[in-house]
Amino acid sequence: MMNDETKRKLREMNLPEMIQMIEQQNQDSITLSMTFEERFQHIVDFVYQEKYNNKVQGLIKRAKFRIPSADITSIYYDQRKIERNVIQELSTCQFIHRNVNVIFAGFTGSGKTFCACALGREACKQGVRTRYIRVADLLIERDEASLLPRG
Repeated sequence: MMNDETKRKLREMNLPEMIQMIEQQNQDSITLSMTFEERFQHIVDFVYQEKYNNKVQGLIKRAKFRIPSADITSIYYDQRKIERNVIQELSTCQFIHRNVNVIFAGFTGSGKTFCACALGREACKQGVRTRYIRVADLLIERDEASLLPRG
């Protein structure tokens, strides 16, 4: 059983997930029979995954995607004449590391926004800060920035 002081210290170190997992383990008879190393490994794995998930969710939220639930696996390729191998290659996000731009062009309803948001989500999963912005809004921001005095 963990005392209140230890819980306070873990919260101060921003590790509430560790408290959660330890308490969960204390209620599970199977984990009580594990060695210290095994239990500790489960705790570290759980905390790591929770921190990663929270980081990705924060990146997705700050990206302001128009379709935040867009996912690469949900793209309809056949009906929209989208090349699967091109999207699969883009989903690795190597274009980011090579400083290559990706531009989606097509008719209304062809899936440009969905594909852009899905790729942005993949970038967030890889820890890349991303921002969804339409070209029209980007041009407005550029014009506003050019009016600001430089100094």
